[in-house]
Amino acid sequence: MIDRRAFLAAAPFSVLAAGCLGRGQSDERATGSEEMESGAATSGSGPGLLEAHALTAVGVQLYTLRDAIAADLDGALGALAEIGYQEVELFQLHGLTARELRERLDAHGLRAASSHYGLPLLRDELDATIDGALALGQHLMVVPSLSDSERTADGLARVADDFNRVGEAVRGAGMRFGYHNHDWELRPLESGARPIDLLLDRTDPDLVDWQMDIFWTVQGGADPMAELERRAGRVTSVHVKDRTTEGEMVDVGDGVIDFVNLLGAAGGQGLAHAFVEHDNPVDAIESVRRSFRYLRSMGVAR
Repeated sequence: MIDRRAFLAAAPFSVLAAGCLGRGQSDERATGSEEMESGAATSGSGPGLLEAHALTAVGVQLYTLRDAIAADLDGALGALAEIGYQEVELFQLHGLTARELRERLDAHGLRAASSHYGLPLLRDELDATIDGALALGQHLMVVPSLSDSERTADGLARVADDFNRVGEAVRGAGMRFGYHNHDWELRPLESGARPIDLLLDRTDPDLVDWQMDIFWTVQGGADPMAELERRAGRVTSVHVKDRTTEGEMVDVGDGVIDFVNLLGAAGGQGLAHAFVEHDNPVDAIESVRRSFRYLRSMGVAR
């Protein structure tokens, strides 16, 4: 255990609270995302997951279970349903067509509310990708990362313009479009401007949401609570993963991030989806089970 008052006095982030230091590893996901095939999408029901500033359904990003899924897709999906998860976020189709994957999810009572898509795919095959998402009832499409060549002021300006174009098409189809951050977006460039601000300031708030990865936001030196207030209404989904004071990624509840207050505040500002994630868990099923149990015990999920 760490000294709660000593930590809080020194912590620069309002959403951090002292807790039990847990296990886990902090290897970051590769910045190059696995692109979904043309027309890839996911099943799901509409938004409306909020009640009294609390999420009534907590999902999981399937990247956490990539090895378990590779070994036994149905076994992994069944385990998620048994734990109590109701929705998932995809990062690929696992060798199936979108229709086949939807059938597997439906069989386990799961809905895929969101998917991650590489920006090159959306640039080159936007209409086909949207059509696939519509066919399966998806209501959130997210770009999970950007290439190194686009992490400059000029590159981000081009990306922002593409985001506006993609977001307009996605909104026209009745869905939401957003961007998922890592830590580099919160760190200032030589000019002093932060990449996340360059992206969000240049994009239309009605067209482009921010999928805030809470761990990476803190890792990048920012305060998620302050970012929520600054970008009120734009954080419609989050990745929920915990962090120790030393920056180690751990299961939710084993670190120091105050998810109860953070998710409560986000719920009052438009949050619709929260996806539990751990980039490199020792035991993926046990990791997402422990995270879900903690969130349920704190009244965040049920």
